[in-house]
Amino acid sequence: MNNWSPQLIKDENKTCLGMEYVCNENDKFWKGEDASIIKLGLKDLNKLGLFKEVKFMDGFISRIPKTYPVYDETYPENIKIVREYLDKFENLQPIGRYGMFKYNNMDHSILTGLFAAENILGKKHNIWEINADDDYQEEK
Repeated sequence: MNNWSPQLIKDENKTCLGMEYVCNENDKFWKGEDASIIKLGLKDLNKLGLFKEVKFMDGFISRIPKTYPVYDETYPENIKIVREYLDKFENLQPIGRYGMFKYNNMDHSILTGLFAAENILGKKHNIWEINADDDYQEEK
């Protein structure tokens, strides 16, 4: 997080990690106790060799419903319908996962917001070109 904004972390010798776990609304994981989910995150980071639990200070859970779109055989046609409708609005800047109805990594979502702000100030970025390729780093 401190790589995105130095204001997010008061002590430059510390860092803040954000982790995502995908689940369905109201399933067992969604309803899990915050402390248990934080403990799982620490265990996973430790398994990956990215973290030493002794240095952990604090954590919290944000449950964000409907974060990921459903990709099925009708998705390409459905997103085309959504884009054609949204393109009718000259003063609308769709951004991020919710606004664009597509999976974006966090950096792509933030970039759509930054480009949208620049568009409001007169630039002409095509936000839909951000993360337009269908291959993801996670698959390589």
